[in-house]
Amino acid sequence: MILVYSHKITPRLTYIFRQIFIRILELPVNFTSTIEKFVSHSGPKLSYTCQPLGKEFFIGSSDLLFQQGIQEVPIEVFNWSDIPAFFKLGKPSQLPYDIFASSFYLMSRYEEFLPQVKNELGAFLAYQSLASKNNFLEMPLIDLWAVRLKDKLHEFFPELPHVSWKKPKFQPIISVVNPYKYQKKSLLLKLTHTLNALWHLDFFSVIEQYLVLLGLKKDPHNNFEALEALFKQFGNQPLYFFLFSKNTFYDRGVSTYNFSFRKLVKNTADLNHVSLLASYASQQDSKYLNYECDQLKRLIIKKIDSVRFNYGLLSTSSCYYNLLEQEIFEDYSMGYKDEVGYRASTAVPFYFYDLNNDLQTSLKIHPVVADEVGLRMFTNKKAFKKLEKLYENLPTRSAFHAISFSNAILNAEETKNSWADQFINYIQYHAR
Repeated sequence: MILVYSHKITPRLTYIFRQIFIRILELPVNFTSTIEKFVSHSGPKLSYTCQPLGKEFFIGSSDLLFQQGIQEVPIEVFNWSDIPAFFKLGKPSQLPYDIFASSFYLMSRYEEFLPQVKNELGAFLAYQSLASKNNFLEMPLIDLWAVRLKDKLHEFFPELPHVSWKKPKFQPIISVVNPYKYQKKSLLLKLTHTLNALWHLDFFSVIEQYLVLLGLKKDPHNNFEALEALFKQFGNQPLYFFLFSKNTFYDRGVSTYNFSFRKLVKNTADLNHVSLLASYASQQDSKYLNYECDQLKRLIIKKIDSVRFNYGLLSTSSCYYNLLEQEIFEDYSMGYKDEVGYRASTAVPFYFYDLNNDLQTSLKIHPVVADEVGLRMFTNKKAFKKLEKLYENLPTRSAFHAISFSNAILNAEETKNSWADQFINYIQYHAR
């Protein structure tokens, strides 16, 4: 066990220390603000304060973990051993920056609680983030820092246990907005699709639509049996999130009263973990979230314990409070819809820290490194090569490599090396 001394033990301090030591590095940690207890401790120990007490392992502290509330924080990023860092420190600190304050700033999504320009949906934009501005969005920076800290600690305390290596967990996610491309839609939506295709001179779509509606061709998005067989073959356990809401301007799925759709959801839930792909409205108002959870729960007869937001997480500073209010304690939305990378600069699951009330909550956040929307900004080969590289560069076995695909990913195409082919190869790459 590592004993940590600081002049003041705050909720922010214990939150980030436990995340780094226990959840990322898998090392036990305890805290004290009593100098005598720290000095008399015979095992590994670390001080986090203004000045070292003696010749112990010392990390200098900045003010962030001892403050309350939210205020503008000046950030100046510099390069340290080929990785970015900030909250710079001088000697005698063992690291030239405050790793704990820096990690807290990124993981708590502090910048999202500050005033910023949002898009028409009210979403925090990736390009405004510190990670994007300083080119470390695709780096699990906190995890990389933690490994550097561990190496330093092992130099100082050779008796510290070494954690054996194992591959990080790969978690495929299937986000189902439209289980069917043409079937089970209202007459208005079918007509709208036809007119839109004709307007764009997409005659293939018009022909395909009516072949499907006449029962002469399988709906290209109805790939659930193929997905089930694929995941079973390679030993992957997917998570399915179904949009189960009223049709609105933003969320246009299949009616929740449609018998075929309800049967599909129920059959999928009998074999897999199924939960809610929450609508845009449910991010804005908890009563919509409560309604959607209740309707899905009644159908699959299972507790709705996790959620993914259909439009991605719009803003950490507001959306997570609705989940806590509805006693939903797992989220799979921490990522950007149209950008690949680590929104919170970590690949390890963590708990939401409520900056407004300065406390750790019970909501566990699972980082999602990529969504299919963002991946399709690249060619299919480049997208999946990027995913392989991100996975291979994960520095800890506690990491969580989650990627969200739509059920349409297995849509058969005429060309070789299609998205479907690349997806199948990628699932095989992660075979267990």
